[in-house]
Amino acid sequence: MAPSTTTRCAHRVSFAFLACMVLFAVLLATGGVTYSVFKHKQVTVRTDIEKIHRDIAEHRMNANQYRAKANALANFGAMRATLDKHKSQLQDIETAQIENIYSHGRGFSLRATAAR
Repeated sequence: MAPSTTTRCAHRVSFAFLACMVLFAVLLATGGVTYSVFKHKQVTVRTDIEKIHRDIAEHRMNANQYRAKANALANFGAMRATLDKHKSQLQDIETAQIENIYSHGRGFSLRATAAR
């Protein structure tokens, strides 16, 4: 009887090669999932950093507006005009009546700036 040609030409895949191919497929899939997770975290962090930069810029603008408003309110001429407009009974203080408070360690001491 003649030998069969199908057994002579059939390619056999070893178990080790098949296991290596499965391991490679799992490794490739895991690498893809890991890459997508890290990329998502990178985008999330970048978005958070941009939000923080926007918040910082907004707070700086608010601080500048507050400083400008405080300077406008502390303007002596504007205060006097506002008091005159509202007919306030507040009067000017003479420099002889002003006392400075100086801090010396834990206690405070009063010192008159002008003689009374």
